[in-house]
Amino acid sequence: MPSGGEQGRIASIILCAGKGRRMQSPKTPKVCFPVAGKPAICHLLETLESRGSAPNILVVGHLAGTVVDEVGPKFPDALFAYQANLLGTGHATRQGANVLSGLGYGGPVLVLAGDKLIEPRTLDKLITAFEQGQPDVALVVAPKRRWPNAGRIVTGPGGSLLQIIEKADLLKASQEGTTFQIAGEARTSEDIENSVEWVNQAVYLFRAPVLYEALASLRRDNVQKEEYLTDTIDYAVSRGLTVTPVPVDDPEDVLGFNSPPELLEIEEHFRKKLGLDVAEQVALDPAAFKPAETWARVLANPDGAVSEMLRAIYGDNASLREEKRARLLHTVELFIERYGADGPVTVIRAPGRINLMGRHVDHRGGCVNLTAIDREHIMVARPRHDTLVRAHNLDEDAFEDLEFSVDDLLRQVRLDQWRDFVDSEAVLKMVSDLQGNWGNYLKAPMLRLQERFKDRRIHGVDCVVSGDIPMAAGLSSSSALVVAMGEALVLSNGLDVTPNDLVYLCGEGEWFVGTRGGSADHAAVKLSQFGQVVTVGFFPFVIRGYVPFPEGYSLIIANSRVQARKAAGAREAFNERVASYELAVHWVRKLFPNYAPLIAHLRDISPETLGIRSADVYRILLDVPETVGADTLRRTIGNEAFERITLMHSARESYPLRARLLFGIAECERSKMLHRLLLEGDMKRFGWMMNVSHNGDRVAGPDGAAYLPPLDDPYINARISDLQSEDPGRVFAGQLYAQPGSYACSIPQIDRMADIALDTPGVLGAQISGAGLGGCMMVLTESRGAEEVVSRLTREYYEPNGLEPGASAFVPIAGCSHLRLP
Repeated sequence: MPSGGEQGRIASIILCAGKGRRMQSPKTPKVCFPVAGKPAICHLLETLESRGSAPNILVVGHLAGTVVDEVGPKFPDALFAYQANLLGTGHATRQGANVLSGLGYGGPVLVLAGDKLIEPRTLDKLITAFEQGQPDVALVVAPKRRWPNAGRIVTGPGGSLLQIIEKADLLKASQEGTTFQIAGEARTSEDIENSVEWVNQAVYLFRAPVLYEALASLRRDNVQKEEYLTDTIDYAVSRGLTVTPVPVDDPEDVLGFNSPPELLEIEEHFRKKLGLDVAEQVALDPAAFKPAETWARVLANPDGAVSEMLRAIYGDNASLREEKRARLLHTVELFIERYGADGPVTVIRAPGRINLMGRHVDHRGGCVNLTAIDREHIMVARPRHDTLVRAHNLDEDAFEDLEFSVDDLLRQVRLDQWRDFVDSEAVLKMVSDLQGNWGNYLKAPMLRLQERFKDRRIHGVDCVVSGDIPMAAGLSSSSALVVAMGEALVLSNGLDVTPNDLVYLCGEGEWFVGTRGGSADHAAVKLSQFGQVVTVGFFPFVIRGYVPFPEGYSLIIANSRVQARKAAGAREAFNERVASYELAVHWVRKLFPNYAPLIAHLRDISPETLGIRSADVYRILLDVPETVGADTLRRTIGNEAFERITLMHSARESYPLRARLLFGIAECERSKMLHRLLLEGDMKRFGWMMNVSHNGDRVAGPDGAAYLPPLDDPYINARISDLQSEDPGRVFAGQLYAQPGSYACSIPQIDRMADIALDTPGVLGAQISGAGLGGCMMVLTESRGAEEVVSRLTREYYEPNGLEPGASAFVPIAGCSHLRLP
């Protein structure tokens, strides 16, 4: 025989050509999905070779090159047959049989799918039954109760196989009232279903001549116009040949998968078998997981340890600590009322945040200056041993109870690469259909963690949520919920996830809801410390340092009462601005190829990274149009790049590239400066930068008219002249950080609030908070003037507009954590 065709105890035809549509992966053939760190097809080939199977012929078709690349180097004796047209399992088998026949092979032939994972003992049992009983065909069968959707094995007296009937055909016959002719007898679907105990596992061992003859008889006169491999069994039975069913010793001895959830089941099975960690074996931390009634008791009657724990989170303000203790206790009691007291639970708190500087640039690689606020979500969560999540919100009127399973989601959409997943039509439709549903923010971290930990199944939780972070107010209510859920899943599943990892995973996880922001909000929620401002950088993620918020100054947070729902209407505008950033960066790379290798992100268009002067950055901006049409952008950066960048919003006829780019460049410079200013106590300069930054988002001036900052060539040239002058005032005015640009994410109401605040004695600065398009603003003031700021906003904004007052000073508290007690 030719090389690779040496005859062994048996030969094998392994079907690897199918598309595996339910796996929803355009890049990975089903047989190449990993199980316990190794492609499924490699597990199978190792088992076959250990049982003396040669030659082993893989029938490839869809993504054939990937299968060959995966298998060829590891199994050099494997042979390949190509199925050009995917015309069914019988047709695929015939391609492999043609190779065997051409080799003159006449011995036993094993036929099975490449995604089958079969225990060696089952293969031994099948071969032994074939060698001792000398049937024409033997096939593996398993109990129906374990594999309820597999083809039914109809047997006669003595256990002889009469027919294989697919479950779908039984259901159809039951609905239509038709019968099956079996051994000359008409039998109803109900009679067959009730009498059948075994089902087909699609692992067959043929005498080669029988296989060749049966395959030659196959037809495509069926609904799917395909050749079915199971028709070879009908052929053998109809001609009086011997077909022997061989039962498995254990229902788990033959495993296969058609969907991501089924693959996860197999993964857990193999990890158990190999003695690796699986979710059920997670040893819960007794300091974090206690019976709900224990948490209720210690929170109702706090001892010294509980008091110190609360002090570390909320500081010395006794009234604040008491308020938070009562809310924690109420949430635990609600959990007991809702889900009972059985089992250990963890109690997690995740605060809202404000962004002092570095707005809209975290997803462009910029620095962000953050601190958590004394408004938070509380989640009480109990681990489950399945993928179900049940969730109840204290605010029952606004948030309905939830129950969902990751398995259900994964049956609809592939989870191969995260960006491909969240950009898929199925996910986009899913999010659109559930627009604004709070469950999306619970699904997001669970799905992202499942993508990160492909080798295990992420189990769900029963949870109760309460919170006092205003919704859609720019204080990261949604991000806090994502982080709280992420923390609960990491703890409950025993996942090896560092705090920094959790920040990134939650940031990308929130892409599931349809936005394309960064991880700054999640960094503030997770990494903040009491009384501190944390500066973080991105790409790579790094904590640049903490600095105390200076004494004698206060930050007022004021809610405009205009909601900015990122998951609803504001998402379109938010994503357009992110796209404008990226379009502008692509434009600069195309026009300045000498700088292109240095520009990975918008933050890199800076004097420091490019090794140029600030005046040269302005000269780059002169070559970026104020407004550029979509057609011009397509021609300049390429249609493929344009389509990818504009995927998450309705494409515009034109984009204001210069305005967006200047804001981003300047905001990156401002955020780099703030840490130093806080260390130096230069609060006047801090306030001034807040005002400049807000002007970059401003849409209305003090007179209420539209605010249109100058961005034309004369303005840019004037800044170059300022830098080149020797006048200190002009040089200062020409600095990049002194430029507002125009991101335009404010609203007239917030611009009015900022102007009211800036007219108040003691106020140093005022700016929008968060992503904008509604929500909150913040005011930096001397502490002695804080009450007057609140009073003026009430008199001049809230009362004239018939709104409930919503301005108050905040306390910077610790970031997301779970309660821990010995």
